[in-house]
Amino acid sequence: MSNSSEFYSNFKNQILLSINTCMPCEVISYNEDSRTAKVQPLFMVKEVNRAPEKLSVLEDVPVLFERVKLKNNTAISISIPNSDHTQITFNEPVELVPSINSGDIVLAVFAQRSIDDAVDGKLVYPGASRLFDIHDAIIVGLL
Repeated sequence: MSNSSEFYSNFKNQILLSINTCMPCEVISYNEDSRTAKVQPLFMVKEVNRAPEKLSVLEDVPVLFERVKLKNNTAISISIPNSDHTQITFNEPVELVPSINSGDIVLAVFAQRSIDDAVDGKLVYPGASRLFDIHDAIIVGLL
């Protein structure tokens, strides 16, 4: 391989290594009220001629949740020990709150741009200063 080919190959690899798409993380703590977690990314980074290092802990990572509406207010049969009621009907949308515990392994995805103001529902011009940054993580589920 010529020197210029090797240069461009290394350059391409460095760019690709700086783009975060998703990675598994271990949950350190979870705040159910704010639906945010503190997580340790499980991928390590390695510089040339250096030992691999773990990435920094990510704090206040938003956790995806769902709001569902049962079609036509359908009754759901559930089993409740020592109860006469086995069906429940929801007339309003129901939020499914994530049940996440310390030690769980989750999948975090990384937004294309900064999500700092967007998570509050604000229209933002995110600019180009943060692209696929590890600090723009969103937890999408358990692994």
